[in-house]
Amino acid sequence: MASLNKLAIRGIRSFDDKQVSIIEFFSPVTVIVGHNGSGKTTIIECLKYATTGDQPPNSRGGAFVHDPKMANEKEVNAQVKLRFFAANGQRMLAVRSLSVTTKKTAGLTMKTLESILAVDDPSVEKNSKRAVISTKCAEMDTEIPQLLGVSKAVLENVIFCHQEDSYWPLAEPSALKKKFDDIFEATRYTKALDNIKALRKDRVGDLKTEKERLEGLAKEKGHADKLRARISELKNAIHAKEITYEETKRDYDEVVVANAKYYEYASRFREIYIKIENLQEKQKTLQADLDETRVNVPEILGSNEDLQKRMDRFDENIQEQKRQRQKAVAQKQDIEGELDTSRMNRDVHLNNVARFNSEANQQQQRLKDREQLIRDISTKFEIGSFGQNALDGSHVIEFMSKLDDFKGKQNHELEKLQAERKSQQEEYNARSRELTAAAEQLKADKSSLRQQIAERKGYIAKGERELENSQELSGQLQVNTGDIEEKTRRLDKLKADFKNANYDEKLSRNTEKKTVAESKRERLNQEFIMLNREAESRANLNLKRKDINTKNIEIESNVDSANTKLVKLTGKTASIESIESVIEKIAKKKMNALEIAELDANTASGDHRQAEASVAEKIATLKSKMKDLKDAERQMNSAFEKKEMTLEEAIKDAFAQLNFAKEEVHVGAGAAKVYERILQAGKQKKKCTACNRHMDDDELHVFEKYLKEEINKSKQTKDAEASVEGWAEEHERLQKLRPIQSRLDTLKLKEIPAMEEQVAKAETTAMETKEIAEQASDKVNALKEELNDIQAVREYGKTIARLQAEVERLKQDVKSIENELAASGSTKSTEDIQNEIEALSSEIRVLDKESNALTRERDRQNATHRSIESELHRLELESAKIRGRIKEKENIEKQIEQWKKDIADMSDRMKTAEQRIAEAQGPIDALDAEHKTQQRELDGKLSSASVLAQDLNRRADKLADTQRHVEKYVQQRKEQQLRDSNASLEEAKEEIKELEKQVEEARDKIAKIDKEISESGSTLSNLRENIRLRKLVTQIQETQTEIDSYDMEEAAKAKRTFQDKWKIAKNKEETLQLEFSHIGGEISSHKSQLSTWETDAKEYKDINNHYTDQLIKVKMSDMANNDLEKYGKALENAIMKYHTLKMEEVNDTMRHLWNKTYQGTDIDGIKIRSDVEGGASKRSYNYRVVMTKDQVEMDMRGRCSAGQKMLASIIIRLALSDSFGQNCGILALDEPTNALDTENIEALASSLVDIINERKNHSNFQLIIITHDENFLRKLGQSDVMEYYWRVSRDSRQKSTTERQRVR
Repeated sequence: MASLNKLAIRGIRSFDDKQVSIIEFFSPVTVIVGHNGSGKTTIIECLKYATTGDQPPNSRGGAFVHDPKMANEKEVNAQVKLRFFAANGQRMLAVRSLSVTTKKTAGLTMKTLESILAVDDPSVEKNSKRAVISTKCAEMDTEIPQLLGVSKAVLENVIFCHQEDSYWPLAEPSALKKKFDDIFEATRYTKALDNIKALRKDRVGDLKTEKERLEGLAKEKGHADKLRARISELKNAIHAKEITYEETKRDYDEVVVANAKYYEYASRFREIYIKIENLQEKQKTLQADLDETRVNVPEILGSNEDLQKRMDRFDENIQEQKRQRQKAVAQKQDIEGELDTSRMNRDVHLNNVARFNSEANQQQQRLKDREQLIRDISTKFEIGSFGQNALDGSHVIEFMSKLDDFKGKQNHELEKLQAERKSQQEEYNARSRELTAAAEQLKADKSSLRQQIAERKGYIAKGERELENSQELSGQLQVNTGDIEEKTRRLDKLKADFKNANYDEKLSRNTEKKTVAESKRERLNQEFIMLNREAESRANLNLKRKDINTKNIEIESNVDSANTKLVKLTGKTASIESIESVIEKIAKKKMNALEIAELDANTASGDHRQAEASVAEKIATLKSKMKDLKDAERQMNSAFEKKEMTLEEAIKDAFAQLNFAKEEVHVGAGAAKVYERILQAGKQKKKCTACNRHMDDDELHVFEKYLKEEINKSKQTKDAEASVEGWAEEHERLQKLRPIQSRLDTLKLKEIPAMEEQVAKAETTAMETKEIAEQASDKVNALKEELNDIQAVREYGKTIARLQAEVERLKQDVKSIENELAASGSTKSTEDIQNEIEALSSEIRVLDKESNALTRERDRQNATHRSIESELHRLELESAKIRGRIKEKENIEKQIEQWKKDIADMSDRMKTAEQRIAEAQGPIDALDAEHKTQQRELDGKLSSASVLAQDLNRRADKLADTQRHVEKYVQQRKEQQLRDSNASLEEAKEEIKELEKQVEEARDKIAKIDKEISESGSTLSNLRENIRLRKLVTQIQETQTEIDSYDMEEAAKAKRTFQDKWKIAKNKEETLQLEFSHIGGEISSHKSQLSTWETDAKEYKDINNHYTDQLIKVKMSDMANNDLEKYGKALENAIMKYHTLKMEEVNDTMRHLWNKTYQGTDIDGIKIRSDVEGGASKRSYNYRVVMTKDQVEMDMRGRCSAGQKMLASIIIRLALSDSFGQNCGILALDEPTNALDTENIEALASSLVDIINERKNHSNFQLIIITHDENFLRKLGQSDVMEYYWRVSRDSRQKSTTERQRVR
């Protein structure tokens, strides 16, 4: 049997979340006592939560866990750990962990952290895969009840029932029914029974469907046979048509060959005739061109050779004029280059004049600033005296020398002061370190003494506490000595009493009596079973007779329904015997009509599919062209973004930009040549040809550097060349877009509109074929609906035949049962046998109780004997420990005296150290004051000297910088350069006027040549047109000569003959072609039909196998349904019998416990009534608790007091535990004395003691009682059924704590 070992609680309800409270469960009884609100019921809640996973009622939102506000934390972790023994004896461990977190919105959030179910075996390593069974809550909720050997409903409602739910046996009928159904596990069995019935019902429906499918397969099999015959006939027809087709094709080929030969013979004359017509047409065209040319072109006199020579020489004249123009353009460009050079020289001279004027003005300002600085420095620092006269160079040099001497003197004084300050600081640091080290040593000695004194005081305090704890050791030793003597006397008395009791002999006699009574009860049970079997046979007889009547009524109903549908189909009714033959005739007729309609529908559907395929193909082509159009548009849009112009306009614009860029490159190259000539002349003559100024080597170097930079700038035509390359690439890219533009126009204007028209025509054809196919399909569907009605009538016929067979079988069963009942008989009734069985059962229970009482008493005395021995041993060990502690106490007292002497000595030494520290601090303070005074004096001197030196250096630096700029201006001869630049500027202006005049003359000359070239184009065109006119005259004469060389009469005669004979031959050829094409079309149509039929035949490829398999499946399903019906009836009978036996067992236990416990006289007993409701197909029970008085039963709900309700609820739970908890010896009672008076409390205690004594010898029996009633505890303690109990209370922090206490 299963039992509990230990329960560990942390952080649940009022139990502390920082420490674990452990409760050990004793056998046979564990009592938990405490005041209201101390946390007793929390233990039952934890047991229920650990075993079932269900939290107490009304504990949602984290109320089950210790409140975080009480713990002053945001999150509280809780854990329930239960160690128990499973029904198989294996020790197990269940752990469930929770946490509650405080929300920002003042609410609580609870979540499950960890769940573990593991084997608690020392030989298995903890947390290993072999030890842990499950970590999932759902699996634990299922596994733990199985390990305890009871259902979850028994754990919740019987074993660990919460105080708030303790009155559930007297709840309203619906709630009570649910509780008892869960305890009896009726739902599981009734669900199994319902599943069997539902499965049989579904399988009956499936069987009906399978039979319909079997009939459908039979039809398909007949259809497949007909289809194969038609395929064979069609193949023969195709073969005959193919022979006729070959013969017609051969005749056609012969006619085609003959017509080809005749056409080839007549074609030679036709070619002559056609050639003459072409020549005449050509002559007309040439003459028209000649007439038009003569109107528009003036004729030039002379021969053809003269005109050709003039045209050949014309190109040479034009080339000569172009060469003269190029020469004039080059000359103009050279003059323009010289002009640009002159203009640049002029700009250079202008810049130089402006720059030199600016530098002269700056020089005058610098001289004034220098003189003012000298006067300011001289006045402030008293360095010489210059008065108000202007200063010359000698005065400046003299002042600069004096200034340098004065600066050296100032720097020397500043360095001297800094050295003095550094020396004083080093002397102070050395003396300060020496004094500070001595003072720190004294402070360290004082700190060490203080620490030693604190340690000695701590030792003294600890020793004194130990002495206080040891004050009662002597008294404890005396008490233990007295307990040892008393335990020894009790142990001797127990041994003598056990020997005189003679328990084994009494138990043997009771066992013999029990064996005899059990054999008699077994014999009576067999006789009772035989009588029950006959009762079942009588019930079956009535049931089968009712089934015969029901099925006869059902036959009549099916006949009426079948005739109603037959009248609708044929206008006639049929008898039961002829209904199947009538249905078969109608079905055969409709099947033939359906086959013809299906063939027509298939043909129409094929035509529609071909039309849709054509539409799809044309739409696909249209989409492809639209895609090509989009691709072309996308390519054009990505490559050509100028929406404001066409592609041709863009090409012309790019060509114009290309020519402009080339012109810019040419102009840049001309400017570079001008600069090179000026540079070359300047190097040779050391003279600038632009301004006619001579240069020395330095000026020549600057001149050369400037011109080379300008040449490089002119030659750097990369931007212009890049522009040329860019426009060339753009022109080429736009040229490549022309094919894409052409394709785009073709798609948009021609191909896509034509394809859209074709799609519209194809869609119209598809709509027409779709209407024809839908009409054919509607006809097929109408015939199928009629066949479905026929099939329904056929089902009625089959149902009638099946019901007739079942009626015959039921009649035979009725006859057989009647014969069996006639052959059997019995002398006793079931009530007589039941009374005898109950009497024997009562006798056996009395014997069991006597044996159990003897066994309990024997075991109790043995347990008491072992308990006293273990207690005696414990007392002896405690006495030895107390003696050892008394010796330790004496040693501690001696050590305390020594520590006190050490403290007094160290205190004197610490006072001396404090005096020496105070004496050492005086010299340190005096040294610091003296050092600060000296530092202030030196810092003032250093600050004044530093400020003066900085001012002097700043003014001297500014004067030196001004002097450098003055000297540099004089050295570079800037005044002479200004005069030279003004002269060169005037020369450049005269040269620019002369070059501008030469440029105008060159432009006039180029314009004159351009005019002559443009007027020469009309002359060349006139020469070419005159030459072409004379060629036309020659071509007309040659064409007339060729026409005159052919015989026109012979050609016209050949043409007339060909027209007469060719038409007849061609008609014959077309007739033969039409004939063999028609035959070919018929063959193609037949082959298409053959292909369709062969495709349909493939669908019936394995129809014979499918039909056979379906027939077997139908037979097997029918047999399985019959078996399910038998199993369902057997299970229902077993459920009813199990329920009856269990209710008798529960009521028997309740009667025994009530009579023994209840002290009143108003109720003789209580029992649970289970009233059956529902018919034979679905039975269920309604439960109610009744009380009896003088053989009268009354519902207990609403008619009893609170005490009676509590006592009845406890007794019902005890009875249910006895019946349904055979593998689990655990039962918990939460506050069982509530609402009971004193007499009933004493009676309940007495009954519980009897139950404990009766069952304590059973393996792992455990009764857990939670109460606040101290009298109830005392009654239980006086009965000697327990030695220890647990007390639950609140500590100073209002946390629940548990303490094991001995019963006194």
